[in-house]
Amino acid sequence: MSKKYFGTDGIRGEFGAEPLTENFFVLLGAAISKSLLKSKDCKKRILFGCDTRESSNKIVNLISSGLSSKHCSLSNAGIVSTPAIAFYTRKNKYDLGIVVSASHNLYHDNGIKIFNKDGFKISLEDEDYIENYIEKLLSENYQCDKTEYNLIDVSEDIKREYIESCLNTISLDKNINNNMKLTLDLANGANYLIAKEALIEAGYQVSCYNDKPNGKNINDKCGSTYLKNLPEQIKLNDSEYGISMDGDGDRIIIIDKHNNILDGDDILYTIVRGKIINNEKVFGIVGTTMTNAALENYLKNNDIDFVRANVGDKYVLNEMRKYNYDLGGETSGHILMLNHSTSGDSIIAALQFLFYSDILAKNKINSILEKYPQKITNIFFKQDMPENIIDIAIKEASDKFSDNELRLIIRKSGTENCIRIMAEAKNIDIVNDKSLHIKEYIDNRLKLLL
Repeated sequence: MSKKYFGTDGIRGEFGAEPLTENFFVLLGAAISKSLLKSKDCKKRILFGCDTRESSNKIVNLISSGLSSKHCSLSNAGIVSTPAIAFYTRKNKYDLGIVVSASHNLYHDNGIKIFNKDGFKISLEDEDYIENYIEKLLSENYQCDKTEYNLIDVSEDIKREYIESCLNTISLDKNINNNMKLTLDLANGANYLIAKEALIEAGYQVSCYNDKPNGKNINDKCGSTYLKNLPEQIKLNDSEYGISMDGDGDRIIIIDKHNNILDGDDILYTIVRGKIINNEKVFGIVGTTMTNAALENYLKNNDIDFVRANVGDKYVLNEMRKYNYDLGGETSGHILMLNHSTSGDSIIAALQFLFYSDILAKNKINSILEKYPQKITNIFFKQDMPENIIDIAIKEASDKFSDNELRLIIRKSGTENCIRIMAEAKNIDIVNDKSLHIKEYIDNRLKLLL
């Protein structure tokens, strides 16, 4: 059964519109305090961080107001990436880390991601627990009777400790080619300062753009979901690579100086192949239903286990922990390395890619995975579209178009009001033809079923 508020990655939607009103975030704070802060060993220490959206500080304050009735100790890291909160929550023994962000969405959307004391996103059961309390509070017409709280500023401490932790993931003295030029697209988001500092300290010559947030320009024609302008910036800066991060800093897409786009599959391929050359053992990798079959075949040919999870980094993480694998990720650019971080981390992923791509370059091996043709088609729908209608259309399309020559995934997005169609085959003509017909079929079924 689908949740009312939590999606694939936390809670996300338009701030100020139902259900994400100001009162909702007060209720959310109260629900969190009543559900996740009850254990006897809980000290009720909460860490906040946020991205650059104009609504982020207000949401931090609203949730804090809801938490205040339970006399929580609240710390605020200010503008900082999602992985930085995961890191600092674990390192400094907070009970929860709360990131106010809508990731790669535009500024009018916002929401939260919650991390437990071990730096992992809270479980599906914990999400249910919070949702049940929200509904209970709504039914009781709950009113917050205590709104006084104090947010302790830890922004400088987290910045220093987080950059140091990122740099500790690579051997700087062994990375001979660390004078290369890089261009960073920082999406006017959470990493607009820290990412540049980290990569400069690693020894790279760094040029940045989309690093001037104004509250409304986060992810606006920039970042890892909008790559149109990055090749020109790479050329202007004479860079070897352009590294594009998303608004909350947990994923990356890379473009090289030849305009080749390297997505999460290419990044995993580069890291794995570099590790093999470097005589590092890789036991297994977790991808998703969207991971290109070419990566799966490469891994299997090298006796490396491969597991597919549902789309969403929390599902990838669950499978990684189940099989005790260190490395996994999504095509969209979430790269998880549990030997370094408990969350997808764009800075660590960039450092790891650059380190292992240098090893590949020295061995005259390309960092680009020769993929099977794959196409993603999005069908957007209105927010009030009945979920059962969407499910029926997806099921009927999957049954009608599935065959042996096509790998087909049709699913409802967990972050946007759209249906995503992923078609993959060895022949590009099959991919294009099937994608078009599937889209037309679903469009028509949605209209007829309503």
